[in-house]
Amino acid sequence: MPEAAPTFPPLLNGHNVSSKERPLDRARARAMSGEWGAGDLVWSQAINRLDFALVLEPEVDRARCAEMVYVTMVAFGDAAGALIPPEVAITYQWPNVIQMNDGQIGQVDLIVSDEEVDGIPLWMVLNLEILLTPDVADMNPGENYHRTTMWDEGCGEITRTEILESTSRHLVNVIHTWSEDGFKPVHELWQGRLSKEEALARSLVDSRSIPDGARFIGVDEIGNGLLSFKDQTKPYAVVEILNDLRRQAKIAS
Repeated sequence: MPEAAPTFPPLLNGHNVSSKERPLDRARARAMSGEWGAGDLVWSQAINRLDFALVLEPEVDRARCAEMVYVTMVAFGDAAGALIPPEVAITYQWPNVIQMNDGQIGQVDLIVSDEEVDGIPLWMVLNLEILLTPDVADMNPGENYHRTTMWDEGCGEITRTEILESTSRHLVNVIHTWSEDGFKPVHELWQGRLSKEEALARSLVDSRSIPDGARFIGVDEIGNGLLSFKDQTKPYAVVEILNDLRRQAKIAS
């Protein structure tokens, strides 16, 4: 039985796509063509995962756009935290991974327009994908032992529509906090859920997007990850890291 269509906050305009189409691809194409703008949110009809992409029109320069990755992670953490049992832990790994009970359940992606005016990109698209229930056809325990789903962690009663509606509301609220008070309060909320077991995402280490043996130190005032390697600390831009991970995933597929 299909789920009811979600209801979004007034600032968001929802569009749905089939379970076979990626919301990120649709949102990126419509943003590039100028058909969609700030607040257009495209969501997948798939019920085994939460997958949506939100078009935004930045008012900050390219270097600060990565702050939206942290905004999205915090929004999901707050949204899920209000729905799940209190004993279930939600944590983050830098730069974009969301965990439940130390297993990866999803990630955030961000694509920023190459076109800009006075250093400000014309658009950017945020993407959040969370696994709600196992996809039996794709399960490979040997390769995916570090991944899990909300169902596996005892949150199977939460539907795609419930978590989508809750996340969209919290996302609007956290964006408002960011616009009024800057990145600092968002950073503090994100830091509060940073994984104490393994701060760096496994995909980042496996892809060699960072030096082998690098250690995560923290995040600077605009969201760059600070990594220590051979007694030197260097900032890594989140948008560049995500672009590299996306390219490598495309090559691998």
